[in-house]
Amino acid sequence: MTDTTLSHPHGRGGVIARALILLSSVCLTAGLLTPMLETRRLIFFSDAHSLIDVTRALLENENYLLGLVILVFSILFPIGKAIYLAAVNAGWANGRSALSWVDRFGKWSMLDVLIAGLIVFTLSGDQAIRIMEQPGLYFFTFAIFGLMLASGLIMRDSNLQH
Repeated sequence: MTDTTLSHPHGRGGVIARALILLSSVCLTAGLLTPMLETRRLIFFSDAHSLIDVTRALLENENYLLGLVILVFSILFPIGKAIYLAAVNAGWANGRSALSWVDRFGKWSMLDVLIAGLIVFTLSGDQAIRIMEQPGLYFFTFAIFGLMLASGLIMRDSNLQH
């Protein structure tokens, strides 16, 4: 057994961080795959869009900059953050370097929510289109805030140990 396992029986950040990481990972998956927004044109036509659908449509319509920003910061970054936080919590990633990466990931957390907000703002500019939120938006938002809280618990726990 390593020193990390003995001093952190439930991982860095404790059982609450572990539960937040697990729940946030489930919510992140749901947030990426289920519809996040529904657009209504006129009265008769409506489309539901998940974050993955929006990203795919942007890339297919050759809007590469926005599509890649959303892909990297709203899809790949949160997935990577969840995996990395789970590794730190479980003790698979140790040391000051691992903790500095947790801190760096924490600083970028709100960018995910900002990107989702920009999508809503961009689509709502057309008066003929009405936008309504769908469950995917709530799953995604919960996942981002859950990962942010888990990151904070891990950093707090690490600061108490040093």
